[in-house]
Amino acid sequence: MRHLICLLMIFSANLFSTNALAQQTTQPRHIEYPTYFAHSNGISIAYQDFGNVDHPAILLVMGLGAQLIHWNDELVFSLVNSGYRVIRFDNRDVGLSEKLYEASTPGILTFLRFKIGMSLGAPYHLDDMAKDAVGLLDHLGIRRAHVVGASMGGMIAQIMAANYPQRVASLGSIMSTSGAAHLPEGSMSIGAFDRSGITREERIQETIQLLKGINAQRAGISDAQWYMSTARGYDRSYYADGGGRQLWAILDSGDRVQLLQSIQQPTVVIHGRQDPLIPIAHGEHTAQLISDSILVPIADMGHFITKDDQAQIVKAIIENIQRVPN
Repeated sequence: MRHLICLLMIFSANLFSTNALAQQTTQPRHIEYPTYFAHSNGISIAYQDFGNVDHPAILLVMGLGAQLIHWNDELVFSLVNSGYRVIRFDNRDVGLSEKLYEASTPGILTFLRFKIGMSLGAPYHLDDMAKDAVGLLDHLGIRRAHVVGASMGGMIAQIMAANYPQRVASLGSIMSTSGAAHLPEGSMSIGAFDRSGITREERIQETIQLLKGINAQRAGISDAQWYMSTARGYDRSYYADGGGRQLWAILDSGDRVQLLQSIQQPTVVIHGRQDPLIPIAHGEHTAQLISDSILVPIADMGHFITKDDQAQIVKAIIENIQRVPN
């Protein structure tokens, strides 16, 4: 688990940019949609809202260090065109949502305390991020939503389903985990290196090379598309401290084994068989813990969503929503 968390900290800020990349095969530039702001749980949350406000709502929760734009537009509009209102948002401390500039960031002592099982004293926890999401639903006047989360977003979505069952109609957990200590580590490894003083261009190129190494070659993405999407995420908001504090929140929040066993809503667990960061055993364990959940393994999927994966994921989400009693 420690190895997994360290890898997530390094990669996740741009992991999900491959989602948008795979769609940009003909259009040279992305489209920017209106971004709004909600006062939620004491902070400002940036969000985008698509579809008919009278349609059932789907709330998309992104992963560690990633931004709302990393839920690619084609996936969003596939859900909208299927008759849903879709909201995607930036978690606290990333994107255009409020940054906790005055809060501490994790250091070597944090990881030493984690190693020996001590409390870490994080400035916030995954529970707080779940409250942010519920507060966004309050702001939008949405009584109940279908909640879908990816990676860390899946952890947050799990907490929402367990702690706010009256607000979550169904749950989708994508490439996420129960956090149980016995689960296997990912296959990827990377050496430590000094990142101080790194330039924008160096950061972008470094991220592209890392992304190409996480089983993403099959996505059919050109070098120009890699660069455009990675630069977009960097320029919209690059804030490493926020990702560090989100990691701290994960470390200090513990596992969700007992919590998952309390979830009663229709749940789909989607996971790639080729995920090198969070192996499919994590998804399998999540599905085992949630009563009557459906596991959807995707043969060639890694820790990202390509255009080929997207249709299967949208189908699985909608089929799970249809299991909700009228």
